[in-house]
Amino acid sequence: MSAPANGKLLSGELRRFLFASILLVFGFSSYAQSSASKVRIKSGKDYPLKLRGGDILVTIQNETSAQQWDRYAFEKTRDLLDAYESYTGIFFHHAAAPIFKSLPPKERSRVRLVLKENVFLNGTRIGGYNNVSGELGKDLGIYLESSLVPIGYPALLLHELGHYYFIEPLWLSEGIVSFLPYLLAKKGYLRLNQQELMSIYDEWELGEPPSKNDHPLGVDFQSSDPQVGAWMYSKSVRLQGILYKELGSEGYRSFLRILATTDVPDTEAVLKVLLGLKAKNWEQILRGWLLPGKYLSYPIKSFSNMRDWDAL
Repeated sequence: MSAPANGKLLSGELRRFLFASILLVFGFSSYAQSSASKVRIKSGKDYPLKLRGGDILVTIQNETSAQQWDRYAFEKTRDLLDAYESYTGIFFHHAAAPIFKSLPPKERSRVRLVLKENVFLNGTRIGGYNNVSGELGKDLGIYLESSLVPIGYPALLLHELGHYYFIEPLWLSEGIVSFLPYLLAKKGYLRLNQQELMSIYDEWELGEPPSKNDHPLGVDFQSSDPQVGAWMYSKSVRLQGILYKELGSEGYRSFLRILATTDVPDTEAVLKVLLGLKAKNWEQILRGWLLPGKYLSYPIKSFSNMRDWDAL
């Protein structure tokens, strides 16, 4: 992989560790009750963005020397949100309403991105975190470490933006927001060049071997062990390949529409939605992946290489 135009990526091992750490501090809830008086608002560069359901502001606080990143990040934000609206048929304002309603008036209809050389939370370097709801502290925004999202490598940025649409259950939403940029690009909704697509594949961790402590998704998704966390994240992405293959193109899109507009909080609720969309033996299909027991319909190494994804 070639070096990005505006700097070098971190070494693979450190990058992998920091990305896994981000999964442990996801500060999002569709039922956020953050008080408007408890948040701290900082200034930044504002980019107006007109969407189908109304206007928003994309505010970028860039605390690094990579000033060209601002325009790049805005363009990727614009393109992704437009693609989400086009593909799902759900306006951004509607999808993000549960988050915005808890924020101060000036922060509603605003997407705030914060780029820093190093990102810390409670004294620990973690690479990035998502605090658009204010649950992780006073400073609102999506916090990103510059070495994880240089120009040409938007995977983590696209991932975090997707959480405006998909929040809970976390073990499911993490896979969805990682898979969707690839799917949207494949279907022509989102323009990504080959390097940008490669950044998405890299974040999927398809080469991550199964953890010795493998559990069904939802049991140990936010493990404090980064190695287990990386495997569970990769497993969440691979689950999307299974669901897409079993539901079909339109069935999967319907599945996403339901998740983005309905309270689907846990495994039981997800299974109910799947059964309503397609009468299949979902317990057998998802054994090992989502439900306890031996992997049956899909072995543990399913969707571990790009050939599997390209065949969808």
